[in-house]
Amino acid sequence: MKKIILSLIVLASAFNSVAQDEKETFISPKHFIGLHAGPTRGYGISYRYWPTKFGGEITANPRFRKGGEYSISTGLSFLYKLKENERHTFYSYVGNSILATKRKENTFNPNTQITTSEIKETVEYNASLGLGYKINFWDNLDFNLQIGYGFYEITTDFNTNFSSEVGLYYHF
Repeated sequence: MKKIILSLIVLASAFNSVAQDEKETFISPKHFIGLHAGPTRGYGISYRYWPTKFGGEITANPRFRKGGEYSISTGLSFLYKLKENERHTFYSYVGNSILATKRKENTFNPNTQITTSEIKETVEYNASLGLGYKINFWDNLDFNLQIGYGFYEITTDFNTNFSSEVGLYYHF
């Protein structure tokens, strides 16, 4: 009887140590598609590819109107994971965007009662660096908050200020 009990204890402890060695592994998704809104990384539909600690993001939103008017927002960002688990990711980013617009402006002169039209074209180049926080609140859906320091209208009227951005992504 002592041999049977001793054998069961040895067998149970062997299975217990094997079970402790097996860890649940978290597989981080690589592809993300969603909506992003921010002044320094672009507005619109966004695609992220994040295979390792390093990743990239492209965002675009072209809008065209009658008469040749347009507004195009494009952004390109580089991402680096600082800390990650199944539900949260803390990361840093460096991003930039270009916002190009062409629109017709009508100006009314009340003295002459004449309306004049003028075509205005602008191109803004913006960039930023900062920190982001990604929250997976459903199995395949996550919400991103970013805050950083932005450099606005770099090529024309340079100015700096804080930058905040948001994104909603489906990952697969």
